[in-house]
Amino acid sequence: MSKKHRTTKRVRYALMVSVINFLIWLVPRFRLESLQRAGDLLGAIGARLPGKRRRRVVDHLQMAFPGKGTDHGRVLRETYQSAIKTFFEVLWGTRWNPKIDNKRVTVANPDALGKLLEETKRRGRGLVIYTAHLGCSELTAHWFVTSFGLPCMAVAARPKIKALEGTMERVRGASGLKQIYRGDAGTAALRHLRAGGVLILMVDHNLKGPGVEVPFFGHGAHTILAPARLALQAGAVVTTMFGLRNGPGAILLENEPPLDVPEVARDKAVRFQQEVDLTRAYTARIEEMVRRYPGQYLWMHKRWQKRPDTLPFPS
Repeated sequence: MSKKHRTTKRVRYALMVSVINFLIWLVPRFRLESLQRAGDLLGAIGARLPGKRRRRVVDHLQMAFPGKGTDHGRVLRETYQSAIKTFFEVLWGTRWNPKIDNKRVTVANPDALGKLLEETKRRGRGLVIYTAHLGCSELTAHWFVTSFGLPCMAVAARPKIKALEGTMERVRGASGLKQIYRGDAGTAALRHLRAGGVLILMVDHNLKGPGVEVPFFGHGAHTILAPARLALQAGAVVTTMFGLRNGPGAILLENEPPLDVPEVARDKAVRFQQEVDLTRAYTARIEEMVRRYPGQYLWMHKRWQKRPDTLPFPS
């Protein structure tokens, strides 16, 4: 990389950091409902702009919903709208006030959630929540922290710009959520679970690492085994939850029964199959929820990208 190119890159990154810091100051000064309406407008415009990201969304929608059963144009527009809303919601989350904003969340099955938390506290081995880039997951995490009465930790992707690491930790940690980055998460996450905490994992992206292809909308999708391995090692209660937009400023928490997690096997082959089974189980739940709310999913991601070290469909 030439000196001129390095200088240009530093200037570009410095400008991006300045813009994001300005938005962190500006965005929370607006009502959430107003920001979501702005997201609808900007997303509708963005969905019309040509480019490789738009082509990828179209390709993915055709893979997931072949034929004429789905209005691809509507889902395309809603996908862009949801992506911009999510960006605003991340920054707005710094003003989350539990006394006011926890009322935004409606729990689909409150009795089941109560039993889940009771079981988590009884066992004392933590709770793993598998979720996806679907709906308003960022705001839902603030609700988890301020409602569960248990310490909450989330594993996140490290920002490409190192100068933003501390900034994003402050933004996401405004309500008390502890954040750790992929690559550094294993030991800390396991310790957190064994202390009885809640661990929130986004498990719908195609990440580097040992994994298998599991069915996702009828196509093999590389999925790392680390999230399943972590839950098995901890002996934690395991479930899936999704925070969906449910009207202006409102969130519907789709909470589901715990997944069946056996005691971790000592035999390596059996343990590997346990990891695969759990990975397939939570991926199937994600697919079911995305089918119900396709416009709230981040279709821009390369979910079906092939990786040379991916194992074929397990038998």
